[in-house]
Amino acid sequence: MNDTLDSFLDELQGRVYDDTRESMGEEVYRRWKNPVYLKKMEQPSVQAELSGSCGDSITIYLKIMDGRVIAANFETTGCGSSQVSGEVVCEYAIGKSVEEAGMLDGKDVLQVLGGLPEENTHCAYLAAETLREAARNYLQRV
Repeated sequence: MNDTLDSFLDELQGRVYDDTRESMGEEVYRRWKNPVYLKKMEQPSVQAELSGSCGDSITIYLKIMDGRVIAANFETTGCGSSQVSGEVVCEYAIGKSVEEAGMLDGKDVLQVLGGLPEENTHCAYLAAETLREAARNYLQRV
């Protein structure tokens, strides 16, 4: 019985992966399956948390040294689209000046991802706005 159940679950998981890859694209699938920046940062230089109209929230953590982002992480209560959008904004921010990081727009996130389904595009804008809020918070302190 266990082998049959395990086999069924493996097949079902494979279909979920295939459906995700087909509907969301390879770039979104890769980032969703292998998150790099999805974790809380201990002792960030600055952080920001915003919630979207859908109820998702994203928290961005930045470590800044000499005016440049040297590390970025995020947490989200949202869906896979929020997760992959958070991955993009963190990847983008690292190595940039705080001002440069704060210029990212949701359109930029969508371009990197190759788009998201229409009902999920707001996730890209929420992630970018959260990064801009973190940059503003830092710049207001210095």
